Amino acid sequence: MDLQVRAISHKHNAKIAIVDISESMREICDLQKTNPFISIALSKFTLGNTLISLDNKELAKINSNYVSKNGAVKKMIAEFQNNKVRAYAQVKDFDIEEYIPRLSNNPVYATVGTEGQLLNSRDMGLKEPYISTINTDSPNMDHIWMDFLRDSNQVGSLLTSEVKLDDELKIKKVVGILIQLLPEHTQEDIDLLDSKLGNTKFICEVLMKSTNYNQVIKEIFEDAVILESKQIIFECTCNDNKILDSVKLLGQNEIQQLIENKEDVQVICDFCNKEYIVNNQNLKNLI
Repeated sequence: MDLQVRAISHKHNAKIAIVDISESMREICDLQKTNPFISIALSKFTLGNTLISLDNKELAKINSNYVSKNGAVKKMIAEFQNNKVRAYAQVKDFDIEEYIPRLSNNPVYATVGTEGQLLNSRDMGLKEPYISTINTDSPNMDHIWMDFLRDSNQVGSLLTSEVKLDDELKIKKVVGILIQLLPEHTQEDIDLLDSKLGNTKFICEVLMKSTNYNQVIKEIFEDAVILESKQIIFECTCNDNKILDSVKLLGQNEIQQLIENKEDVQVICDFCNKEYIVNNQNLKNLI
């Protein structure tokens, strides 16, 4: 079961979140038929978007777009709302030899690329969503998310994630942790965080082996109070109305031509691969 756990340490002026979206990402990557490198990059990207979304109102929709200028993935989209996730990679498969060693000998870094832009949209139910953007020069998705948090929230943050594949190179586990210092933190709090979390590789190993995330949090901050623990699921938000809206983007001239040719329109959702058929009669309603 995928879940999120949130906690706070008043003694050390920090809040902490752990997210496990292993089942969701396995389903998403299976649906999109992504190769192992895309699966890892998309999982880490989606995990980051989920972690930064947990402090927002439950019905808020948090959407992130990452556009790579030179990486194999080209573009990734991740969305979180009401403890539901969905994600999409523009490129599902590629020849890694085209990117190594031109970009990086690390195949996941070559997938993400060394130049990109991250756009985050937070729709809180107001008139307009709040949009923030950063340009990046790092192929490390964890570092990209920490740069975003530093730029947008102006607080000290540590975000680290890990993705493990099984023997068939399918998603086995996707887990990550986000720790943020509260505004009233002291230098002592910073030093404690550095001493406990200086080795992020060790933290990831602990998260990979554990399913008792409450205990992991207690080991980091002994006074931590668990605020909530909730299930997360993969669920696509596509529907007939959204598909009709996407068909409208074709423009009236092209829609009119389809009507005259008595053609239907086939639309496949990028996120879940569900197929929609907009018949000719419904196309007439779009004019």
